[in-house]
Amino acid sequence: MLLDDGLIKLNELKEVLKACMEENGMQFKNVQLDQLTQVLYDDALDSSNQRNSHADGIRYEQLKAQMMKIPGLLENLSVRYNNI
Repeated sequence: MLLDDGLIKLNELKEVLKACMEENGMQFKNVQLDQLTQVLYDDALDSSNQRNSHADGIRYEQLKAQMMKIPGLLENLSVRYNNI
Protein backbone atom coordinates (compact mmCIF):
# COMPACT_ATOMS: atom_id res chain seq x y z
CA MET A 1 0.00 0.00 0.00
CA LEU A 2 1.35 3.39 -1.02
CA LEU A 3 1.04 6.10 1.62
CA ASP A 4 0.78 9.74 0.70
CA ASP A 5 3.10 11.14 3.34
CA GLY A 6 4.03 14.24 1.34
CA LEU A 7 7.60 13.07 0.85
CA ILE A 8 9.40 12.30 -2.39
CA LYS A 9 11.33 9.06 -2.17
CA LEU A 10 14.54 8.51 -4.12
CA ASN A 11 12.92 5.99 -6.47
CA GLU A 12 9.98 8.35 -7.08
CA LEU A 13 12.35 11.17 -8.03
CA LYS A 14 14.14 8.84 -10.43
CA GLU A 15 10.88 7.90 -12.15
CA VAL A 16 9.90 11.56 -12.55
CA LEU A 17 13.31 12.49 -13.95
CA LYS A 18 13.20 9.53 -16.32
CA ALA A 19 9.74 10.49 -17.61
CA CYS A 20 10.78 14.12 -18.07
CA MET A 21 13.91 13.16 -19.97
CA GLU A 22 12.03 10.78 -22.24
CA GLU A 23 9.38 13.42 -22.92
CA ASN A 24 12.07 15.90 -23.91
CA GLY A 25 13.97 13.43 -26.10
CA MET A 26 16.96 13.12 -23.77
CA GLN A 27 18.70 9.80 -23.47
CA PHE A 28 20.71 8.92 -20.40
CA LYS A 29 22.31 5.64 -19.45
CA ASN A 30 20.83 4.09 -16.31
CA VAL A 31 23.99 4.82 -14.34
CA GLN A 32 23.84 8.49 -15.38
CA LEU A 33 20.18 8.72 -14.36
CA ASP A 34 20.99 7.06 -11.04
CA GLN A 35 23.81 9.54 -10.42
CA LEU A 36 21.72 12.59 -11.35
CA THR A 37 18.87 11.42 -9.14
CA GLN A 38 21.16 10.79 -6.19
CA VAL A 39 22.91 14.15 -6.51
CA LEU A 40 19.65 16.13 -6.70
CA TYR A 41 18.18 14.16 -3.81
CA ASP A 42 21.26 14.46 -1.60
CA ASP A 43 21.70 18.16 -2.36
CA ALA A 44 18.06 18.85 -1.48
CA LEU A 45 18.58 17.09 1.85
CA ASP A 46 21.89 18.83 2.54
CA SER A 47 20.51 22.28 1.79
CA SER A 48 17.64 21.77 4.22
CA ASN A 49 19.82 20.50 7.08
CA GLN A 50 17.71 17.34 7.27
CA ARG A 51 20.40 14.86 6.30
CA ASN A 52 19.39 12.51 9.13
CA SER A 53 15.99 11.82 7.51
CA HIS A 54 17.48 10.41 4.29
CA ALA A 55 15.38 7.23 4.34
CA ASP A 56 12.11 9.13 4.71
CA GLY A 57 12.33 11.29 1.61
CA ILE A 58 12.44 14.94 0.69
CA ARG A 59 9.69 17.51 0.57
CA TYR A 60 8.57 19.15 -2.66
CA GLU A 61 9.80 22.53 -1.40
CA GLN A 62 13.29 21.11 -0.77
CA LEU A 63 13.50 19.66 -4.28
CA LYS A 64 12.14 22.80 -5.93
CA ALA A 65 14.62 25.00 -4.07
CA GLN A 66 17.47 22.75 -5.17
CA MET A 67 16.34 22.67 -8.80
CA MET A 68 15.87 26.44 -8.91
CA LYS A 69 19.61 26.81 -8.33
CA ILE A 70 20.15 25.57 -11.89
CA PRO A 71 18.81 28.11 -14.42
CA GLY A 72 16.35 26.60 -16.91
CA LEU A 73 16.24 23.18 -15.30
CA LEU A 74 12.59 23.22 -14.25
CA GLU A 75 11.49 24.41 -17.69
CA ASN A 76 13.44 21.64 -19.39
CA LEU A 77 12.16 18.91 -17.08
CA SER A 78 8.46 19.30 -17.65
CA VAL A 79 6.15 16.47 -18.60
CA ARG A 80 3.35 17.33 -20.98
CA TYR A 81 -0.04 15.70 -20.42
CA ASN A 82 -2.09 15.89 -23.60
CA ASN A 83 -5.00 13.67 -22.64
CA ILE A 84 -5.94 15.00 -19.23
